[in-house]
Formats: sequence, structure tokens, C-alpha cells
Amino acid sequence: MDTPFHFSIETPSGVFIEGDDITAVEVSTSVGKLGVLARHEPMVAACPPGIIRVRQGGEWVSFRTSRAILVTDGKSAKLLTPLARLAV
Repeated sequence: MDTPFHFSIETPSGVFIEGDDITAVEVSTSVGKLGVLARHEPMVAACPPGIIRVRQGGEWVSFRTSRAILVTDGKSAKLLTPLARLAV
């Protein structure tokens, strides 16, 4: 069973999305794809512009972002980006 954790995408305008029932986040970095699950080791990662995938309620939702910074402390994760929108 997937353990949920808190995740948010934040822009200078404010919180774009936020939830406590996220079970996975998938981002691209300069060295490849990175997946984040609950209790992930603390880290900071730079992400180029692209698609961020978030699993919520068993479904994947995709967002398009400009360059971003992903931060996780093992309890929650946050993506900081100047621009985010729902990917169609």
C-alpha cells in the first residue's frame, strides 16, 4: 500500500496545487528521472522545464512547469517554480 505524504507546487503567485494524499511525485533532473515517495531521504534537486507527474488517489496528474527546485525533508515535498499549469 502506498503511503501518502504532503506535496505542493508553489509559484511566486502562491500555492498552485497542494495535497496531503500524494503517493508519488516524478520529475526530470539534469541526470535523469527522479521519483519521490513518502519517507524519501532529504534532498534538493534542480529540475529543467518539463512535465511533473503526481500520483493522487491512484491516478497520475501531469503539470507543465518552467525550471524548478524540488525540496523534500522525508515528511513532505515541495516544488518551487516561477510558472506551473495543468498539462493537457
